[in-house]
Amino acid sequence: MKKLTLSIENMMCGNCVRNVTNAIGSVEGVSDLEVTQGKAVMRYDESKTDEGKILAAVIDAGYPAKVKKGLF
Repeated sequence: MKKLTLSIENMMCGNCVRNVTNAIGSVEGVSDLEVTQGKAVMRYDESKTDEGKILAAVIDAGYPAKVKKGLF
């Protein structure tokens, strides 16, 4: 399992957190997901998905996002 942190823009309320949670949660292989305003932290199974698919799910839900590198 690999850890991933995303920096997510345009999250203004609890509904946004719910939308992002649902978008990432729909990606097979994601676990230990924690979403807060502006950030999502999770683990994912590299045999089932990758950073690109997870990022695409968030962007497709309408939230600009990027992989946060460095310290978690």
